[in-house]
Amino acid sequence: MATPLKDKIRAAAIATPALTAILGTNPFRWFDTQLVQGSAFPAVVVQIISDAEVYTMNRRLNGVGGPTRVQYTLWGVNTAAGQTALANLEAALQEFWDGLDLVGVPGLTQYSNHIVGARDGFVALPKPGNMLRLIDVMTFSNASL
Repeated sequence: MATPLKDKIRAAAIATPALTAILGTNPFRWFDTQLVQGSAFPAVVVQIISDAEVYTMNRRLNGVGGPTRVQYTLWGVNTAAGQTALANLEAALQEFWDGLDLVGVPGLTQYSNHIVGARDGFVALPKPGNMLRLIDVMTFSNASL
């Protein structure tokens, strides 16, 4: 059985030194679908927004996954240091997506991850509040990997 997409992304993220420098290693503050209560910031929550299969005229193409829209919610504290940490996290993630190879073709000049949307958010409590950055990335993957 193929490895689920979110597991592949998390494994690649935890192997990326720029991300572990920001998100830590024990725990690695990278969560599935929902933020763990009491988590330190910055943190990342990943969820699948839409997942599509690829079809030809008469069948589904085996081994071709995507496009899958993955939303990354970046959490940070509403302070100057929190804003800096969130900006550094977003920059590290952009570098991560630029080289994330889930299609299994090494040496491509551009891998199949495209930022298709980004927006700000905010949760007011507890004070001073928590800043959010929601980033949608369209990812193609080889489902047989």
